[in-house]
Amino acid sequence: MKRLLFGVSIIMMLPFIGCDDNKADETKNLMNIIEVTTDNVNDGPYYFNFIESAKNSASWHLSYENLDAGGGNYIPSFSLSNAVMLTIDNSSKFEEITTIPVTNLFSSSNGKLSYGGDNEVLTYDMQVHKISVSNSNYIIYDTVTYKVFKIHFDEYSGGVAIFRYAELTSN
Repeated sequence: MKRLLFGVSIIMMLPFIGCDDNKADETKNLMNIIEVTTDNVNDGPYYFNFIESAKNSASWHLSYENLDAGGGNYIPSFSLSNAVMLTIDNSSKFEEITTIPVTNLFSSSNGKLSYGGDNEVLTYDMQVHKISVSNSNYIIYDTVTYKVFKIHFDEYSGGVAIFRYAELTSN
């Protein structure tokens, strides 16, 4: 009888033992995605440091400020620090990007996110007077710390922008 109870106990524990391995794999693959809501750009420039996950006007990776578009018009615009290199991923969903792109895909970021730049984040439609947000995934490489982050801008409304980001690591 003891052997029967022992055998039944072992059989009942097998599903739980198998689940533990799956949970460990799922936890290892989870990425910490952080959502950021900027200050209103009309109240002044906003500077963000991805490593600190905080506003920092002294040491920043991303700036958000109004640019003079001429004729007394100011357009909200994002730009990156000179210490950051950039690549764009339009072929994947933000959540699916899990690996660091090869180094030769990164290039200098000067002006590429800004209004009128090659990969501007915010686009102003003069016909309907509306600002729309790019659907691109921006991947930046910090040349000082050698860290890589993926960024996706989700929303713009009344001077406030919302974006998500996560650090990419080489696993």
